[in-house]
Amino acid sequence: MIETLGWISTLLVLVGYILNAKCLRTPAMIAWIVGDIGWITYDIYIDNFSHLALSAIIISINLFGIYETWKKSSQKNKYKTEFNN
Repeated sequence: MIETLGWISTLLVLVGYILNAKCLRTPAMIAWIVGDIGWITYDIYIDNFSHLALSAIIISINLFGIYETWKKSSQKNKYKTEFNN
């Protein structure tokens, strides 16, 4: 069962790379976050704390990326609203 979790997590991370290559940044980050949550679970089970730390840091970076994307999108919409009326 735990080996299956490792493979599913690997698949999700790879899907994230594919989505990112297609400029679908937010879905890519979500795939990476879900994949890395799987890796954290896997790492806890096998006591691999260095990789667990890496996965946690990657999740933090992806959450920051999602926030930045959202913030930029909100600013563009605000600009359009203020000057198009």
